[in-house]
This record gives sequence, C-alpha cells and structure tokens, in this order.
Amino acid sequence: MYKTSEYITNKFSNLQKLNDQFVGTPPFPMIVLDDFLPTDLALAMASETHDIPNHEWSEFTRRNSYMQECINMKVCPIAREHFVAPMHSQEMMRWMTKLTGIVDLIPDPYLVGAGYSRSYNGDYLGIHTDFNWNESLKLHRMLSLIVYLEPEWQSEYGGDIVFKDFNNEKVIQKVSPKFNRVVIWRHHKRGFHGYPDPITCPDDISRKTFRLFFYVSNATHNTEDLPHRSLYWFDKDADEPYDIVTQK
Repeated sequence: MYKTSEYITNKFSNLQKLNDQFVGTPPFPMIVLDDFLPTDLALAMASETHDIPNHEWSEFTRRNSYMQECINMKVCPIAREHFVAPMHSQEMMRWMTKLTGIVDLIPDPYLVGAGYSRSYNGDYLGIHTDFNWNESLKLHRMLSLIVYLEPEWQSEYGGDIVFKDFNNEKVIQKVSPKFNRVVIWRHHKRGFHGYPDPITCPDDISRKTFRLFFYVSNATHNTEDLPHRSLYWFDKDADEPYDIVTQK
C-alpha cells in the first residue's frame, strides 16, 4: 500500500553522502531529511492521532514540560503496520547501519519511551539528556529518530528542537518540526536538547511526532556455554551435544 521501505531506500539511496553528512554534523552525529515518508502515509499517521481514544494517551509532565504520548500500537494500526514494522525490518536496519555507520543496531518492539507524541499551544519540552538504558531489552541506547507529522505546522509556531553544546550553554543546531521531516541522531550522555520555548500554534492543531529508538548490546558470552553453531551430534558418555568440524 505505502511501500515505506522501498520509498525510503530509493529516495535516500546515496548512503555514502548521507553518512558523511551524519558523522560531520555537530554537536554529535545527526541528520535531517525532508519528505522522509510517502506523503500519503505521513498524512494518514497524522490523521490516526485524532482517532486514538483519549484514555490511550499518557501525560508527560516532568519539570513542567508537557506532552501526550501513545505507545499502544493496537490502537495505531497505520503506524504499526506501515511505519514501525518497516522501520524495524531487516532492510531498514541495514539502511540505518549504512547511513550511520553503526553496526548491529537493535530495534525496540516494546517502544519504550517511543511512539506517538503531541503537544499543544503553550506546551514545551525542557532541555534534557535522554535515557541511556532500555531495561526491557537490557540494551544501551544508540540512535533516536523523530518524524514530524503536523501538516499544518508553520515555522512561526515555534517548537524547534534545539541541540546544545556539551556544557548546555550554546545552541549548536535548531530544527523546525516541518511536516514529514525526520531527525536522526546518535545518543550522547551530554546530548542536551528539547524545545524549551512554549509553542504558539492554534488550538485546533498540535505538534505531532512519532519517535523510534535503536540500541546496541555490549553483552559477552557465558564462559560456561561458549558460542557455537547448531549441534547435530551427541556424546552419550559425556552427556553433551557436540560439533564435528568438517573441512571445506
């Protein structure tokens, strides 16, 4: 229907150029891409936010920030089937690896901290650094991805995400939440960002996004169960399965 993976990989196919842009952008590797999704999909996702029951939205209010969040993909079939599933696919993981240069990326099926979000007139998100550990997966955060979904958004409404230096003093990057724009950045423990100024959009629209996070593992093998391929032989005397290495 939307052919999300095909659209993205065809539109953003010069991965060497994109990687150069990603790694060369301060304050830490990041990239901004416009028209990231098929337009009809981005519009459908924006519309879907209006169909989500109110009780499925939770409120984020830390340090006077405010936004509403939804991660229950049962009530978000368009996002689930045409955005989350493709973005978590083998094809898109390989695309993301080439874009960022980060190998062995792992998606999060639980969508911890991810999913839809929306903010209204007067809302803001204070400058902060992101969580670094996914307790559900026992993995370290590596990449953040945000796609903006409000088709009526105007630059004068504000809501720009700002990225500050490692001392949280100077703004290094500022990105407007333009419809169907994506921002992808590498996690950093001093990665200060947010949209700290109250947005000024009309009451009948909101700053809509969908967020995805990607992880890596630094796990090591169990020394009492060393890594091996599938074992097709069994030693009854040792009571252990084993392998036979064949010469090619």
